Amino acid sequence: MQNSGQQDIPASGPDILLTSAASKFEGLISPVAKGANWISCIMAALMPLLIFVDVLSRALFSASVLGTIELEQSMLLILVFFSIPLIQLQNDHIRIDIFTNRIPEKYMVAIEVIIYALCFVLFVILSWQTLVQVGLKSNDVTYALSIPIPFFIIMAALGQILLSVVLLIDLIKVFARFLKHLEAANIIFLLAVTGAIALGGYAVAGADLSRFAIGVLGMILVFVFLFLGMPIGYSMALIGLAGLATVNSWGAALNLVGIAPYSTGSNYILIVAPLFILMGELAYTSGLSHDLFEAASKWFGRLPGGLAMSAVGGCAGFAAICGDSLATAITMGTVSLPEMKKKGYSMSLSTGCLAAGGTLGILIPPSVGFIFYAIVTEESIGKLFIAGIVPGLLLAVLFMGAIYIMAVRNPEKAPRAEKSTLGEKLAVLLKIGPIIGLFVLVLGGIMAGFFSPTEAGGIGAVGAFVYTLIRGRFTWSGLSQALQETVKITSKLLLILIGVGILNYFFAASRLPMSLANIVTAWVVNKYIIFGAIIFIFIILGCLMNVIPMILLTLPALYPAIKTLGFDPIWFGVVTVLVMEMGQITPPIGVNVFAIGSVAEDVPMGEIFKGVMPFFFCMVACIILLTLFPQIALFLPNLVF
Repeated sequence: MQNSGQQDIPASGPDILLTSAASKFEGLISPVAKGANWISCIMAALMPLLIFVDVLSRALFSASVLGTIELEQSMLLILVFFSIPLIQLQNDHIRIDIFTNRIPEKYMVAIEVIIYALCFVLFVILSWQTLVQVGLKSNDVTYALSIPIPFFIIMAALGQILLSVVLLIDLIKVFARFLKHLEAANIIFLLAVTGAIALGGYAVAGADLSRFAIGVLGMILVFVFLFLGMPIGYSMALIGLAGLATVNSWGAALNLVGIAPYSTGSNYILIVAPLFILMGELAYTSGLSHDLFEAASKWFGRLPGGLAMSAVGGCAGFAAICGDSLATAITMGTVSLPEMKKKGYSMSLSTGCLAAGGTLGILIPPSVGFIFYAIVTEESIGKLFIAGIVPGLLLAVLFMGAIYIMAVRNPEKAPRAEKSTLGEKLAVLLKIGPIIGLFVLVLGGIMAGFFSPTEAGGIGAVGAFVYTLIRGRFTWSGLSQALQETVKITSKLLLILIGVGILNYFFAASRLPMSLANIVTAWVVNKYIIFGAIIFIFIILGCLMNVIPMILLTLPALYPAIKTLGFDPIWFGVVTVLVMEMGQITPPIGVNVFAIGSVAEDVPMGEIFKGVMPFFFCMVACIILLTLFPQIALFLPNLVF
């Protein structure tokens, strides 16, 4: 006899049960991940303060604060590894989704099962091997403060263990989605892809391939996983681990991946990244962008296309204290687009100049792009910063020149603004005086040798905070937002760098970079033809991914060839950043275009892409000028250093 109460029992298929279990598990882990992230924010606040005190102590008492470097390393490590679980929880990684959006859901969910399973296994291995290092380094201490080395390792291990737990939750959720779409087609697809990966790995391990061939295959697989939507850092680490095991042995591979995470996360050179990112975030929350645009519009507004020129000038000014193209584009777009719209400017011109102007954010120093180029190539950050000044200003002038020509030819697209008096112009210069002072303090201090580029980041962050106080714009919510954005951006970039470190071990073992360099230099062609081919590759890659991952992914393999060909590495750094930024305004990705599109929601994407084309050709002209006259980039660093 059927129980009449059976109708009241809710449906409980396997997918619903798994989803429910994952949600409960996530409810327990989420507060832990958020609490760990707040600890990271505290570290981000303390790092510039400690550097400021150290520099001040040297200036006043000719004595450094004992153990500054070791304390900074500790704080960077905690910042990175205590924040990555929340990034995974929010699914906020840097990834390429241009192709995944076109794959049918029933197949994409099968791919995601494989990706999350691989990522989970990867970080279980990394966590395990990191903990193994605790025992191996149990008697080691730091030089100045005698901090036990296992402290660094345990902090890294805790973050990775928590990340592994979050990945397990994500794996359960995506498997529940797979069960929800369960049908013969996606079961066969899942088994086929899994089988192909397993058989491919077995075949490579058993085949008598050269180290170079294995290196090339590894590079191809990195891109395959990237285009399937795996987070960039994860894909690099996964292929690096598998490649090392293939080229050497599993024992050697496991030992190296146990060292890589905490050694990268506590690298003093990397401290410069969160410091300059925080400087830009504090400048943004202080409303500095409004002051910059107002100043530029007073001086350029009356010219043909004056407001668009002012937007570019504002981008150049904001770039001098920000270091990121996306942040520059969004910030100046929020400020200047309403003004240009009110004055009747063509939205194609307005949005195009802002998307292109945002690229100045990573060319005019301080630049996050230069920082990571320097880390990969071991070139001087200070030299790269100085080398970017003149090319950055040259590109801004080229943008303004293009705007002037378009405005003269089509005055209705860019009406002139009201005329400003000399008194108003001088008054607005006084208003942005502290901004100019901050830029001079940071770069002037590096050029004069008062402090290192890393210390300049700390001084700049403190200076931006003081500017916020002076302008009466300090709020606790603004400070919280700046710290959280700093932690998020830093952790996403350094997670990629951890993956790059593991991948580089593999590349070094496979001898791929040097083999490529030998192949390239053996070609009987003019070196500028090879240079042109590299530029073309960078432009294509720039259409698919962010500039920082591009630098980290391509330079380890290409940089030795560039040096062997005889190109100046500082000059090539400027060209590299500029070329990669070209991809940020070109289809199909054009992240700066999409950023401006989020600000100008009523403007079709086609109009914005149309508007950036004149500025794209300005960037091409800038590259040609830099190639014909390398001293545009080199004369200042040669003069200073």
